[in-house]
Amino acid sequence: MPAKQNDVSPSRTEKLVSLTYALMSRKRGYTKNELRHRVEDYKGLGEDAFERKFERDKEDLRSLGVPLETISGEAPGDTNRQDSRYRILPEQYRLPEVAFDAEEAVALGLAAKVWKDPTVETAAARAINRLSLAGDGDGDAGAAFESFEPRLHAGDAVFPDLLRAVWDRTPVRFAYRGADGTESRRQVDPWGIGSRFGNWYLVARDHDRDAQRIFRLSRIVSAIARLPGAVARPDGFRVADVLDGLDPRSATTPFSIELRPGRGLALRAQAATDEPGSAPEGAAGGFDLVRAIYHDAEATSAEIAELGDAARVVEPEALRAAVVRRLRAALSAQNRDTSGYVLRESRATGRPPATDVVARALDIIAYVVREGSPRIDETAARFGLSRRRLIDDLTMIRMCGVPNGYPDELIDVDYEGDTVSIANAEGLAQPIRLNLTEAFSLIVGLQTILDLPTLRRPDAARSALAKLQRAAGEFGDISELVSARLASTEDAARTDVLNAAVRRREVLSIGYYSPARDEVRRREVEPVRVIEDGGRTYLQAWCRRADGPRNFRLDRIQSLEPTGEVFERSAERHAPQERLFTPGADDAVVVLAFGPRLAGLLEDYAPSRTARGPDGAVLAEVRIASPEQLPGLVARHGGDLAVVDPPDLAGAARAWLESALSGYGEVAP
Repeated sequence: MPAKQNDVSPSRTEKLVSLTYALMSRKRGYTKNELRHRVEDYKGLGEDAFERKFERDKEDLRSLGVPLETISGEAPGDTNRQDSRYRILPEQYRLPEVAFDAEEAVALGLAAKVWKDPTVETAAARAINRLSLAGDGDGDAGAAFESFEPRLHAGDAVFPDLLRAVWDRTPVRFAYRGADGTESRRQVDPWGIGSRFGNWYLVARDHDRDAQRIFRLSRIVSAIARLPGAVARPDGFRVADVLDGLDPRSATTPFSIELRPGRGLALRAQAATDEPGSAPEGAAGGFDLVRAIYHDAEATSAEIAELGDAARVVEPEALRAAVVRRLRAALSAQNRDTSGYVLRESRATGRPPATDVVARALDIIAYVVREGSPRIDETAARFGLSRRRLIDDLTMIRMCGVPNGYPDELIDVDYEGDTVSIANAEGLAQPIRLNLTEAFSLIVGLQTILDLPTLRRPDAARSALAKLQRAAGEFGDISELVSARLASTEDAARTDVLNAAVRRREVLSIGYYSPARDEVRRREVEPVRVIEDGGRTYLQAWCRRADGPRNFRLDRIQSLEPTGEVFERSAERHAPQERLFTPGADDAVVVLAFGPRLAGLLEDYAPSRTARGPDGAVLAEVRIASPEQLPGLVARHGGDLAVVDPPDLAGAARAWLESALSGYGEVAP
């Protein structure tokens, strides 16, 4: 009799590993009906429920890179008509052998390190591990950036769905908020996806307009709905060619704004005219009238909202409405009831997706089988796991095999001593091929570091890219459909000055604009390194004025002059800081509510304790050097950030937002 693997239904991860094992171990595969009666999770389901679950499992296997083959018609040796069979051919499952030399391995390591989005970062690390498993080396986990570090984020919630739709040539529909703030439903044929100026864009054919259009992902305000049909891309299409034609200064709109004297210095720097004391008749006394142009109503509205009642848009109405909408959303978030929360020590929250655990399990099987009997601690280190976490994974793998199969159809795992061994898993002994996200992460990562003027061996990065594209199989051509260009390349002259100062250890004198104080201050700094993070460039330096490490945004550096003075580096003063916001011992301790869209920003604030808040928000205890900047920060994020504690700061933020709205004649909600 077949041996039951469990007394209860298997976990989702166990089910997917077992399906992979079973579909590879039987050359003729399984029919849907056979799987329905073998897999515990399918038993007892109605027809519709089974179909939904089975289709979801097939899609999960596909997303993992598992090449699930469908065979229609009669199966050899069967006397009765069978429905479609499913199987996995080992030669299509396996990652091709590929070897990288030491310098190519360094380039791959750097390509993986550009990602700071958790999902893509995990995929890149997994791909590096797997590539070294398929070749002769162990990769280069010690690869590190020196004077310049790029950091890419693909954190928009719609990114994974759009990447898959681009690759699958599937039409999609979504709600989109245009540059003027109006929303519309768009049905498009996605052609390519890429990053420019720190923003991710979708290039697609708009069905209603029957023309190519470019959509910023951050303005997509709904889920992505896949539609029937197939997408035909233009011959020779390259997304990089389209996005390289973008000009952030194009399609500008003139606007007029009232500013209090001495306020809005960043806006004044862009102004075509700045007329002191000449606000329109009826405006409050002492306001200046400033006329300028903007490219993006949403981005400009964030900058204006941050100034509160020191700024009021006169025209156009679309920009005024965008600012009011942002302020009202910020006040609504600030008024939200967050009482009764309990802060706990900050730790990684949530569980990784089942597909990530499955991919890791398949990689662990391949590694252990190849190594024979590796030590448990070495295996855990190889995959960045604790010993306990590895044992949990091995326990799960031990329960995998042909669903409801015989004992010799189960994976045999032994980890009773200090070593681990896996038998009866020959079909999974070779590493699985890269999936779409894994191939994307490294190919785009290599493209990105090739843009770096500080890259020492671009030839090694280029040869690593060529090898990777061959090893990635069908995904090797994805570079035509995805692209990322560092925003710092758009201001290369100033970035080059900073990079040179870092290399020469030369003190810089900078005039730095502080939005919290709305003023420019002179500072002398000892540069440590340059970072581009999410499209913004920062100088990480020791500030002599603050007598501590600080990060300075390049777009807020109003003047930049090398002093000629050379400083001596010390580990105490000049150690690179991983986070953009460095808390100090004298900083104020506050609790902020971060909405889901700011999940990536939360990590940079280094929260000491966290709690779950309403609507998916995370309440985090953080340190803030300048609490007076919080109301403006809340306004800028327009509903995605709120001050929770202490009560006086929360109340101050609320009053600040109400005052800003009253300047537009708006009554607080």
